[in-house]
Amino acid sequence: MHIELTLDYDLLADALHRDYGLSVEHLIFVPKGQVAYSYIVTCTDGARYYLKVLDDSRLACISAGRFDFYLPLTDRLYTEGVFRYLSHPVRTLTGALYTAFDARPLILFNFIEGENPDEAALHTPAVWRQLARHMATIHNSASSLTLDCPYVETFVIPFEAALCDGLRALPSITAGDGEGRLALRDLLLPHQGTILGYLEQVHRLADRARHLNPSLVLCHTDIHSLNLLLNSAGDLYILDWEGAMLAPREHDLFMFTGDHFPAFLSEYRRWAGQPPLHADLFAFYFYRRNLEDLTDWLVRILYENTDEVQNSLDLDGIREDCISVWPYFEMGIERVREQLRDT
Repeated sequence: MHIELTLDYDLLADALHRDYGLSVEHLIFVPKGQVAYSYIVTCTDGARYYLKVLDDSRLACISAGRFDFYLPLTDRLYTEGVFRYLSHPVRTLTGALYTAFDARPLILFNFIEGENPDEAALHTPAVWRQLARHMATIHNSASSLTLDCPYVETFVIPFEAALCDGLRALPSITAGDGEGRLALRDLLLPHQGTILGYLEQVHRLADRARHLNPSLVLCHTDIHSLNLLLNSAGDLYILDWEGAMLAPREHDLFMFTGDHFPAFLSEYRRWAGQPPLHADLFAFYFYRRNLEDLTDWLVRILYENTDEVQNSLDLDGIREDCISVWPYFEMGIERVREQLRDT
């Protein structure tokens, strides 16, 4: 999150000492992410960690509901040496993978020094080759871990009710509801029909996806530049595994379509073999992810945000990451069809 929670740093440091045995020197808020409030923890011995504190927002509750899968998953990936280029939880003194502070879930992660790669860095051969290899390793890892995974892709639209409820709430917003909500109303009301049309398209694509009955692998489901870290040695790490599940490979691969996709896909196939890939699955994930992100921002602005700065940031997200993409959906899907035929 970009706007910090009101927390007592001294009490938080005491909690980290009690549960992890850490002697905290200082905490620095990191204004990043959509789910948790993040902090860099520096200890008196120089050790550093990455801390996440969750509130009771919709996305935070969804994330907390997945703790008992994704935290043991990342712990095992790292400790068993299956995949080590990732953020993983640090255990408490009692061996737990998370704890609580002030009735809020708290998770401590290993600290990874690095920066989120920008688009230029992400598309350099040294980086995308690593990422393609990482992705293939993750996709191949389920058999090594003998996973008991409760999260399996069934091509449903879990956010549909929240999206429709939010759209129905827009016409009743008035100036008394605040600047951010009023801007949300004015931004989305003209697009209401378009959004509902896209929702129908997601349902059609879901039916096609089920008919394909694709094979499922372990997927991260949210690999993008803000969930990647590149260190000074050029090593690439993958963060934020809350959405991990068994799903078609396309759930991860759709994020990397575009001009560089054929080269990326060629490198991925070097490590993953020659799995069949389906353009209709790419299309499903294009549409569903766009509407899912729209729903997350819509709900936050309508019901959760208490700060107009956060509203402004979320409105920018809707404009830049959702609406701006709509004119290019079908063009992008057709291009993927062509690229899959050519590889």
